[in-house]
Amino acid sequence: MRHRFGSVAAAAVLAAGCTGVFVGPNEPLEGSALFEYVWRDLDRHYAFFIVKAVNWDSLHDVYAPRAAQAGTDAELADVIGAMLAELRDLHVNLVVGTRVYRYSGYDARPMFFDSVVVRTRYATDIQLAPDGRVQFGHAAPDVGYVRIPSFRGTSPGSDLDAAMAQLGDVRALIVDVRSNTGGSRENGLEIAGRFADRERIYGLAQFRDGPGHAEFTPLEPRLVTPVGARRFERLVTVLTNRRSYSAAESFVLAMRALPTVVVIGDSTGGASGAPLARELPNGWTYRLSVSVEYTADSTVYESVGLAPDVWVRGSAAELAAGRDAVLDTALAVIRRVLPSGVVARP
Repeated sequence: MRHRFGSVAAAAVLAAGCTGVFVGPNEPLEGSALFEYVWRDLDRHYAFFIVKAVNWDSLHDVYAPRAAQAGTDAELADVIGAMLAELRDLHVNLVVGTRVYRYSGYDARPMFFDSVVVRTRYATDIQLAPDGRVQFGHAAPDVGYVRIPSFRGTSPGSDLDAAMAQLGDVRALIVDVRSNTGGSRENGLEIAGRFADRERIYGLAQFRDGPGHAEFTPLEPRLVTPVGARRFERLVTVLTNRRSYSAAESFVLAMRALPTVVVIGDSTGGASGAPLARELPNGWTYRLSVSVEYTADSTVYESVGLAPDVWVRGSAAELAAGRDAVLDTALAVIRRVLPSGVVARP
């Protein structure tokens, strides 16, 4: 079912995190008409042409003749998919049957994260929360460890509540979103709200709102607000790497707006735009980013990522030896920050 809205900005507001709303043309399209429809749709609504320094008209000149020469649907899909990949945007893709055309430039980014090392060397009592959306244990007797592998699904806050109840009276918490590739921004805010002392602005956003590539709605604030009856307002370290994307980055932004949080690890992935999903009459679907996301000080982090407070990347050699440099650093930071006592390793 296709839904239509009065403006793309209204639709985009619904497209939180890595989710989207399906809209698309009702008229039948085929061949070059499909290509032209997709090109015009992005020309009107895509948000990052200026940020990414993409000359969309020039790409039309390159790919339109190829689309006209395509003899099969598969060849046409190859052309459209190749054009979309030129945007270097994790949130832009084309889905044709079981095949997904997307930009693969993010795939080679280093993770230097191994959940087996975490389970066997650090949080040896790790377990799943009741609905399986959160993993938790102790990184030290009085330091909790919570891993959130994804923000997909719905309402993860209850899992965090259950985890915190079982972790007991820990003095500090490590929240691990390394290699979390996103999901729903609202899910991330539901978790971040469990740590918020009051409503705070954590970022800004604006949406394409006109035919010009530089035409946008006014900047609007992104807010994190206290959520839930049980909130943790002690020291929290948030762990990130280059595979932390999209809704995970919104979560990191929200968390680092809080006075009790230290972000540790590598810069995040830099895939920030809220995507809108489109459906074509032939059943193909594609997505495009329709918003530009900013930090609270108006910095665009698309393609760049969010820098941590304490930078440490780790290495494959350390992981092979059973050491997690990011977790080690988090424990060292906690030992320095806690007002008294020493956090001992398990």
